[in-house]
Amino acid sequence: DWEGVERSRDYDMLGYFIEYGHEMGLKVFGSLNVFAGGHNFFDRGIIYGDKAHWQSTCYINGELVPLSSVKTNYNGMLNPGYPEVQEYQISILEEFVTKYPELDGLIFDRVRYDDIWADFSPLSLNDFAAYAGLDKAPKPEEIMTWYQDENGKWRHRPEEHFLLWMEYRAKTIHDFIAKAADKVHSVN
Repeated sequence: DWEGVERSRDYDMLGYFIEYGHEMGLKVFGSLNVFAGGHNFFDRGIIYGDKAHWQSTCYINGELVPLSSVKTNYNGMLNPGYPEVQEYQISILEEFVTKYPELDGLIFDRVRYDDIWADFSPLSLNDFAAYAGLDKAPKPEEIMTWYQDENGKWRHRPEEHFLLWMEYRAKTIHDFIAKAADKVHSVN
């Protein structure tokens, strides 16, 4: 339901678009927001329920906070580094392409970290330490620091581990996409 409008469980908008689009000679692609887990302006989504621990931990303005508390950002993004999150998302993609074998393609959106300041959870910091060959997980301020400029606006500055941190994040997304594509192609 949204803003008082409810749809029945058997309402299938995409099925209609596929059927009608193909009748018109169009190709129809499905698009999914992969690592989206909620909407922070409406406090809705799985990050507001039993999957709250899957949300990104943000290092923003010098503090570690759950993404659901960052009300200037509507995205309730999940931590792409959690294996359970990846498995969950791949199961959704698998179900999607199984249900809609007539789709001409699939588009992944929001298959990323939410921002430069996400995800600084203990899991991500420990995984990064293993990736980077560090003896222990770095502190967030060893990756980047926050400061206020002359106008009082918060800014971040890269620190010692920043570039390798960006590489680790890119590899995490790359590896997820490879696994997701393999699963989707194995189904259809």
